[in-house]
Amino acid sequence: MDLMWFLIMGGLVSVVAASIWLGFLPPPHATTLIRISGGQLHATKGGLKANTKQDVSEILRDAGVSHGFIAITRHNRVTFSRRIPATVHQRLRNVLLNQWI
Repeated sequence: MDLMWFLIMGGLVSVVAASIWLGFLPPPHATTLIRISGGQLHATKGGLKANTKQDVSEILRDAGVSHGFIAITRHNRVTFSRRIPATVHQRLRNVLLNQWI
C-alpha cells in the first residue's frame, strides 16, 4: 500500500515538473509573473514599469500572442509559456531585464 502511494505521488510530481519544464505552467519560484489574457498584460507577481509593460504588449501583439505567461526568477531567468513564439523570446528578455537599469 505504501509503495502505491509513493508511486502516485512520484507520478504527480513528475507531471507537474514536466508541465513547468515544457511551458504549460509557470515556475512556482518566479519573482515576477506576467499573465497575458485576451491580449492584456497583468503582473500577478512583482511589478512592471509602464513603459516596459507597453513595450512587452507591443511585441506580443505583433507576434499574435493573446494568452500565456512570462515568468522571471530571482536569478533573472526568463521563462515563457508555449504560446509565446521563440522568435520573440530574446526581444522580450531584452525589454524585461533592462527595466531595472
